[in-house]
Amino acid sequence: MAHIAFFILPAAGHVNPTLSVARELVARGHRVTYALSENYRERVLATGAEFLPYALDQDRFWDTMVPKQDAAEYTDQQEFVNMMTWMLDLTRQTLGDFERHFGGGDGDGRPDVFVCDPSSFWSGHILAAKWGVPVIRSTPTYVANEHWSLHPPVDTAEEQAEDPRTGALFEAVAELLAEHRVEKSIGDFAAEVHSGPALVYLPRAFQYAGDTFDEEVRFVGPCTSANSFHGEWEPPGTGRPLVLISLGTLYNKQPDFFRACVEAFRDTDWDVVVTHAGGVAEGELGDVPPHIRVYDFAPQGAVLAHASLMINHGGTSTVLQAVSEGVPVIAVPQMAELHATATRAEQLGVGAKVLRKDVTPERLRETALALTGSAEVRAAVARLRGEIEAAGGPAAAADAVEALLVPAAAAAA
Repeated sequence: MAHIAFFILPAAGHVNPTLSVARELVARGHRVTYALSENYRERVLATGAEFLPYALDQDRFWDTMVPKQDAAEYTDQQEFVNMMTWMLDLTRQTLGDFERHFGGGDGDGRPDVFVCDPSSFWSGHILAAKWGVPVIRSTPTYVANEHWSLHPPVDTAEEQAEDPRTGALFEAVAELLAEHRVEKSIGDFAAEVHSGPALVYLPRAFQYAGDTFDEEVRFVGPCTSANSFHGEWEPPGTGRPLVLISLGTLYNKQPDFFRACVEAFRDTDWDVVVTHAGGVAEGELGDVPPHIRVYDFAPQGAVLAHASLMINHGGTSTVLQAVSEGVPVIAVPQMAELHATATRAEQLGVGAKVLRKDVTPERLRETALALTGSAEVRAAVARLRGEIEAAGGPAAAADAVEALLVPAAAAAA
């Protein structure tokens, strides 16, 4: 039995795809431990994994992770500084406790593999470097290489270090690495965080320039279907087409958007499920007809199993979960990554992109009818669904993690 430790960004879109992987690893007899904030305890324990909590300032975390891109003071550089500061502070806060937990006594708690989210803090990466333990990235969205990147090239570590806004941060990171005897430059450490073996929760066909990545990057497809945290849901049983509408949990405070959706389907013969994740106060949607049901949350997989269409924010996991159920999407993207996903869905013929500024009841209704009435869209959804099934899901992800155990065991011998 091996010990596998997950260090994942404490956000649902990053945690949820890993849970089915952890469940599969536990079923294969491995010990799995998650280092996560307290609000994920129940989800982790339900997989059979152990839970190692840490304190998290939720307000600061969400303020950091959801940049205020409409604000006058927003810049890419400021986002970088905010993220680096948060990651450094949380690493400092947690690293000592994690080292004592995993490495205390005779070291029998030391993991054999770390599964680390490159968007999260660095405690897992630093412990892996100190102990010579292999790391595999957990990436719920696109990976980058010299052929494609979601973001334009950033400055080198040396150039960033000369910038007064980041120089002090880089010095602090260098001090942290030296304190823990990690003999790497900041540039080398950052490169390792974003390179090497990876679990990518997309099929290769959905990744931009997917054929340029080698086999070390494992495109295992979406791994969310077995995860449900929002109770039961009963389908209407009318036999009519059904549309699921959601903006996820980060961009959900948009009552105008949800009102447009209500108006789009008010006078249609569709059933409608709206989930707003607490982003809409009671009464904000006005008069809602009985064929439109509004929830804070509903079990997304259960609803998609009966859906003809999904309207969402362009979240990568959400779009792929819909397609894996044979459902086309209308994506209304909210930021850069979501624009990339909306565009990719459109390129592959499985959906349509509607910009926030273009959302009207008429536009949504017309797009919905065009997608659901198209044989070409149905064929494209079927093709991508086949790619998702072929990617292997949680079993393929567990295989990739286990593949790191053999060389690790050989090196130890």
